[in-house]
Amino acid sequence: TSISGVQRVLKMAPVSKPQKLPEAIAFDEFKGNAGGELFQCIITDPQNRSVFDILPSRTVGTIQNYLRSFSNRKEVKYVVMDMNRGYRDVAKAFFPNAKIIIDRFHVVRYCTEAMDNVRRSFQKTLPDDQKKYFKRSRKLLLAHRDRLTEEDRAAVDVMLRFSEKLLQAYALKEAFYDFMAASSRAEADRKLDFWLDSCDLLNLPEFNACRKMLRNWRPYILNAFDIHLSNGFTEGCNNAIKTLKRVAFGFRNFASFRARILLAANPCPNI
Repeated sequence: TSISGVQRVLKMAPVSKPQKLPEAIAFDEFKGNAGGELFQCIITDPQNRSVFDILPSRTVGTIQNYLRSFSNRKEVKYVVMDMNRGYRDVAKAFFPNAKIIIDRFHVVRYCTEAMDNVRRSFQKTLPDDQKKYFKRSRKLLLAHRDRLTEEDRAAVDVMLRFSEKLLQAYALKEAFYDFMAASSRAEADRKLDFWLDSCDLLNLPEFNACRKMLRNWRPYILNAFDIHLSNGFTEGCNNAIKTLKRVAFGFRNFASFRARILLAANPCPNI
């Protein structure tokens, strides 16, 4: 198929702006590098697992201008996002009846990065003859302890004997996983208080960013224990978009890029 043929099909594609917002929406960004903007914004419907629309940039102004024309903004009940203050401010202003939900993956990542920073800094101090005890250390130390085999737990215990700080970081990581596994908001609230108190007591600098994030975003993180929605589908769409962009060697024209994404995500049998 010729390039001009593909361009004609994309111009014919039924990818006009939707007329009604779904009950739940999720915001995220991806590196599209189209239309003169490095990043584009994707809006999905996480309940029905569909791509709602693609915006030319991730700026607050672009998102606000896009949302103003929708008359059913008050009907939106849930907004899923990562820790992005711009998205949060938009959600508060345009969806007054919606619960803001922070995606769990992004919350956990703060803790695992803190744990891994402790591990890396300690391993750099090890003499060569002791490094043999730290094979697969990243994978083993970041894994849920109750999911490890008996042999792997024994290997972790050997690692933890080398450093008190590593042991403390591991305990914080396990307590964090316990908090994230809570079955209700009330339980999560109690376990989060315990984790924050433990974090304050141990005072490991690598966990400062995680502690600050939890305190700043606490109510929105706890909302995820009431409503089990996440950005998992949206992240999957972002991975698919990367593949589309790579196969096409990139898109300079945003309209063509948007049409290609929407056709791939929501195929139209008449095209």
